[in-house]
Amino acid sequence: MDLINYLVSILISLVVGLVGFVAAYKIFDRLTPGVNFADQLKADNRSVAIFLAGLFVGLGILLGNAVK
Repeated sequence: MDLINYLVSILISLVVGLVGFVAAYKIFDRLTPGVNFADQLKADNRSVAIFLAGLFVGLGILLGNAVK
């Protein structure tokens, strides 16, 4: 029974984390209308890729602590 509760807890945390990542990305995308991240990534703009990686790492730390 403990294993089932543990798995359900992991799935709920995963869903909350993914929804948080998508929501944060959409909000940040709306706050920066002059930059089209998809086009910049297709054009191999590494500075945008590094920036987005840092954003996602920071969000991961923040959401990870919030879900605990």
